[in-house]
Amino acid sequence: MSTDYLQQIQAQFSHITADGEDDMEWWNEGLDLMNQGDLDKAEERFKMLVVSQPDNYDGYEGLALVYTKMNRPEQALYFSDLAVEKATQLHGQGYIDQAVLDQVQQTRNSIENK
Repeated sequence: MSTDYLQQIQAQFSHITADGEDDMEWWNEGLDLMNQGDLDKAEERFKMLVVSQPDNYDGYEGLALVYTKMNRPEQALYFSDLAVEKATQLHGQGYIDQAVLDQVQQTRNSIENK
């Protein structure tokens, strides 16, 4: 996995502008779709979230969770690592608290140990 994969996602959703979309519900929609077993649509929502909010951890973590359910561990770990990286940056900037960062790191550890 590499930045090439992120570029593919950006190209797939080129109609979405970073930080310019009404994406408040995409996280919840993605979780709902994942819980309903519609992993392809959940993946799409989280990809859209990654493109619209590239500096936030949510979309990356969502993709990590979907790829875990799809039994695609390499992709799950890649996106989980990105989620931790983004969450760490947000924590350092004071946008999220330690409990949120701990949760993102915990999710990453559980994915790694599957």
